[in-house]
Amino acid sequence: MKALVAYHSESGNTQKLALAIGSGLGTRAVSIDAVESRELQGYDLICIGTPVQYGAPTRQVREFISRMPTMSGKKAAAFCTMHMFGDKKTLQTLRGLLEDKGMVFLGGVSALGWSRLIGNFGPRVFNRGRPNREELARAEEFGRKLLGRI
Repeated sequence: MKALVAYHSESGNTQKLALAIGSGLGTRAVSIDAVESRELQGYDLICIGTPVQYGAPTRQVREFISRMPTMSGKKAAAFCTMHMFGDKKTLQTLRGLLEDKGMVFLGGVSALGWSRLIGNFGPRVFNRGRPNREELARAEEFGRKLLGRI
């Protein structure tokens, strides 16, 4: 079994969640910038992470998925970090994008992230210390559960 945890992170929140999921899966987490589309066929599971922006995955993650080849029957999962809300819609969008590539969606997980009021402007004053230990432990457990489903 070969799994990939690929993420886009702007402030480090999504990266923290990716590392926890990767730990649970027994694999490393890498930025989507370090992943070549042609490499993806070699994985049994691809888990993709994004910050929530305007209630959706980031442009970078949507473009990454659009470049992915069709991978009928391969397994997929998703995760995201958010300011306050938007995770359900974001995970639903990721599910649709991954299923459009022929993948079987196994689920998603989310966590609050230390954030600013508006995008990347101003000081990070909201959700200090997030994702916290409990959220990271939940993400690691999500990775372990994924491992049991592939």
